[in-house]
Amino acid sequence: MTSAIERALTYPYDAPPGSYLFTDGKAQPYRPPSAMAEQRFPIIGYGSNRAPAQLARKYPDAAERIPVEFAWLDGFDVVYAARIGGYGAVPATVAPCPGCRLPVMLTWLSLAQLPAMHRSEGIGVAYDFGALEAPIQAEHSGPLPHALIYVGKTGAYAPNNTPIGLAEIAAEGRSWPALRQRQIQQRLADEFLPGQTLEAFVDSSINDKAAKTARSGRMGERALLWQDSRFRPLRAEDPL
Repeated sequence: MTSAIERALTYPYDAPPGSYLFTDGKAQPYRPPSAMAEQRFPIIGYGSNRAPAQLARKYPDAAERIPVEFAWLDGFDVVYAARIGGYGAVPATVAPCPGCRLPVMLTWLSLAQLPAMHRSEGIGVAYDFGALEAPIQAEHSGPLPHALIYVGKTGAYAPNNTPIGLAEIAAEGRSWPALRQRQIQQRLADEFLPGQTLEAFVDSSINDKAAKTARSGRMGERALLWQDSRFRPLRAEDPL
């Protein structure tokens, strides 16, 4: 069983290199959304939502089936958000990055599956939800005019006025430095809890809500917020 500290330090988790069908809690051979009875909507997964292990946490019912389609998103990169998440990881958000090509996964969710994803993403608190009109090239569906996405409300963590990319995700044409999760956590540990081990820092972020809130607040002081006309915010109750 994965420990809480390991869960935090292994974010954003392993994902298959191509499309797959999430069913029975794991990755199975891909089936397109058109092969299923329900209408489905593409949600851009750029962080942990790419990974079967994270989808299994969000959808523990073995009967759940979600087509997860590999795609390229142009003009954006995945970067660290300016906060520490509820389970101790520094989560991801997206930032505009001209010339960058980002590998993502489209989770094709039904209307019945959307509420669970909304809850897990903390709409209105941790993330905003909306439609992104940017070039997307899907492995099986081809070019899509737009898709849905969650965008971090706190913006990108930018200690030197520059975002930090997720090194675990190999974006093409990335224009800023990138760190792995353990590296960004060590950087924060050295600043916020000097002299303590990385594991002690992560453990306190998980179990001490006041410490996590204070650290997130200090990260937020060095955040880059963005507004992009290609992103149209939606409320959870708005029609898709």
